[in-house]
Amino acid sequence: MVESKYIRRIIAPLVLSLFAIGWYQFSEIYLTHADNLALSNANFAVYVQTQQFDGYLTATRYICYAVVYLGLILFWYNLVKFVEVKEKHG
Repeated sequence: MVESKYIRRIIAPLVLSLFAIGWYQFSEIYLTHADNLALSNANFAVYVQTQQFDGYLTATRYICYAVVYLGLILFWYNLVKFVEVKEKHG
């Protein structure tokens, strides 16, 4: 059971990092296309101004960087802890 606890701690930060990357990619690709589509159809109720949209993408990018870096730090920390436990207990 000790191993499954550490394996979850190793995998969880990687899953969180992949989710953050996926969210940024979704925002960059899908929302940009949807915004351009709203502009071309003159649907100004859902259109977001370029400055606001660029600000959203910039904020999302920096949040993604922070989550990925934190996830990698936690991944390596938990991996080292796992190796220490395995060496100690054999």
